[in-house]
Order: sequence, then C-alpha cells, then structure tokens
Amino acid sequence: MAEQNNNSNRITFKVKHLDEYHDIVIDVNADRYKYKHQQQPIFEQLESITGVPSRYTTDVIFHRNIYPSNAPNALWVPMAFYNQIAFVPNSVMGYGENQDISMVNLRDGERFHIQYYAHYDHFICKRISFRYVLVAERDVPEEGCNRHLCQYQCTASYFKKLKDLVCNDALNEKIDQLVLPLLDHYLLEEEEKIFSEFNIKQYLYPACLGYFDSRQTRFARRFQVYLRTQG
Repeated sequence: MAEQNNNSNRITFKVKHLDEYHDIVIDVNADRYKYKHQQQPIFEQLESITGVPSRYTTDVIFHRNIYPSNAPNALWVPMAFYNQIAFVPNSVMGYGENQDISMVNLRDGERFHIQYYAHYDHFICKRISFRYVLVAERDVPEEGCNRHLCQYQCTASYFKKLKDLVCNDALNEKIDQLVLPLLDHYLLEEEEKIFSEFNIKQYLYPACLGYFDSRQTRFARRFQVYLRTQG
C-alpha cells in the first residue's frame, strides 16, 4: 500500500511497463537536480525501462487523484513535466526550469500504469516524439478500457510499433521536410494527409475502440430504457 513520505525527499514509485513493474526513484536533494530539473530522473529512468531514447521524449503526464486518499475531495488533475534535453534550438515553446515534482504529491510504493503515445511535436523538438502518461493503478480497470487508459494500446506489439516509429531517424527526416513548412500556416489537414501517405496517421491519432464500444453500448442501453418509459 502506498504511503505518504513525510520524512524524506527520496521517493520510490512503481510503473508498469507491459507486464512488469519497475521502480522509479526521485531524490529532489540530489546535487545535479537541486532547485531545478527535478523531473529529469524520471525521463532517464523511463529510457532505461522502455528503451526509448530520452531525447525523443517530450513529456510525462501524471494522471491521478492529487489527494492522498479516495475521499470525496478527489481531484484528478493531469500534471505535465517536460524533458529538458528534448528541446531543440529555437523551439517554439520555452523550457521552464523550475518544475516542482512535489506538486504531484507522490507516495512511496504508489503504482502507475504507462500509457504510450507517439505524436508529432511542433513546439519542443519538431519531430515525431514519445509521450508517457502515468495513470494511477487504482484508476485502471481490471478488464477493458476507460477514459484514463486503453489496454489495447499497452501491448508489446503496439509499443514496438510506436518505438520503431519514433526512433526511425530516416523516416523522421523525410516527414520533417514536408511537415515543418506547414507549421507557419497551421495547415493541419495537409499535415494529416502527409501522415496518411506515410501510413502512420493511425499511430499518431489512435482511437480506443474498446472504450468507444463500451460507451456506445451503455448509451444504447440507456436509450432503450428511455424509450420504454415514454408514452
């Protein structure tokens, strides 16, 4: 059971990558991360866990109740932390040095499941990049999907496709030459056409069919009840 760590600035939490749990350790008193860049150990350790180079990862998002219990004051707020080494010269978005990881209110032993995303990043590194969303385990359904996590996108085969896409420098160079000139004019439809031509759009704009189907089923059932109660 996760416990609040009130006596130490060293926190260890677990992330589930595919079928295995791994420890991530944060020590905000470490000299190299003191006062700034407190989130960088997360990116370094995620690289070791997943094999995706940290330089291709733009951000990690924690999705969890920021309060220490399931009390009625639950507040689910996604909190994003950005990777310092992913920022390229003249990036559109500026890097904020002082990202306080303590705002997440992490607890020792807390468990998260990793949701993986590949996306074309316009603002930080101007290439196809990786994003991690860490979803608190208590918000992950035992079966199927919900609005927090798609089980079908957490498989070894799907992860490999995203990893190969992000790490393919030759493909990224070809796509960059076509996409970057469109950015100044916000030609998003043209950009999506390029992704379709390279047969990668489905990985950059994934849809969770499991969650969609379950919502459709629930809606159909409610609608049938509604019809039976009318007239």
